[in-house]
Amino acid sequence: MASNSVAEEPVVERAGIEEVDAGSADESLDATYGFTRLEMMNKKPLVGSVDLYERHIFLRYNQPSSWPSKVEASDYHPLPSKLVNALRNKKNDLPKKTRLTIAEGQDEPEKTNGDILMFPDMLKYKGIAESDVESFIDEVLVKGDAWALGEPEPLVGSYVFICGHGSRDKRCGVCGPPLRERFNQEIAVRGLGEQVFVNYCSHIGGHKYAGNVIVFRHDGGSGSCSGHWYGYVTPEDVPELLEKHIGLGQVVDRLWRGQMGLTEDQQKEVQQRRNPSSKPTGEVREDNEPEGKMDAATATPNGAAVPARRKHPPPLLPRIGSRDLHQMCGDEQEEEGPLKPYVEKKKPRFKWPAWVEDWESGDTLAVATAVTAVYFAYHAYRATSQKN
Repeated sequence: MASNSVAEEPVVERAGIEEVDAGSADESLDATYGFTRLEMMNKKPLVGSVDLYERHIFLRYNQPSSWPSKVEASDYHPLPSKLVNALRNKKNDLPKKTRLTIAEGQDEPEKTNGDILMFPDMLKYKGIAESDVESFIDEVLVKGDAWALGEPEPLVGSYVFICGHGSRDKRCGVCGPPLRERFNQEIAVRGLGEQVFVNYCSHIGGHKYAGNVIVFRHDGGSGSCSGHWYGYVTPEDVPELLEKHIGLGQVVDRLWRGQMGLTEDQQKEVQQRRNPSSKPTGEVREDNEPEGKMDAATATPNGAAVPARRKHPPPLLPRIGSRDLHQMCGDEQEEEGPLKPYVEKKKPRFKWPAWVEDWESGDTLAVATAVTAVYFAYHAYRATSQKN
């Protein structure tokens, strides 16, 4: 049985980081905290960076611009603080390891503050107040019973949560708004406004992986869903996440951090089964290309992705022997035997007249024979003259 505890959120030192307004991520901020920051050039392995947990609940409360570094602080608002403390007090009674995250909410035009979204159950509980916290945890989370104070509504479609907690870490504050904007644009173009719902959320751990995205996709008729975490997500990755993961149910391995319900080792094993030829995400391939970049057209129906073929630069030509030259030029292959190294012929110092070079081999032999005959005839003539 899994450990009965509330998933603790790691504490991150702010180091003087201030809250970021959603529209203020200019070029200099992007180079320091955004998608062109140094961390994006030297990516760390992603797989296995999600701690084991089995249930994720999101309390919708206010906008990221009003969230302090620690939303559960009692001096911010009593509802988030009370829910966090109650979960900690009941951690030994919880049958599932539960993670609590704050999601954006509002009071108007439609009141969503106090709503709780629960995954993988795919349920929504409306308008929980401070006085309802204890009964909700006891009846719903501990006992698994129906809540006497309200019937849940089923959640339909897919839910995307983007970390935009700028007061906790500036990287999420800079990366969050462009990601949400791109998601909304792509959703509108595809007509998915009633099927895919995008929300900001508070700190989920791993600021260095910003942009951080969690996708909960409904698993057909099972009534449940799988929560997948993605890191180093940029606006250019959004269409692929929509088309591949949300549309086809296929994980985008090159951005995948892990999954709800799996340990670190299990997350690594799952990715290895999906993509046997992959290295841990974030490592550099021998050709200096980031690992795991897939072509959607090569994905198989069962979700296993096949690495896209990359074109490698042509190798340097080897030292060429005479047989290689014949094969490369399409000539007949030389007889078998040791490879003869190619030796560049030196140009002769003396150049024969053109009429000599044009002679055929038969002409050359006839001339040589005639010269020899004249030579011997001359010597015979001299010898005869001397005797007389």
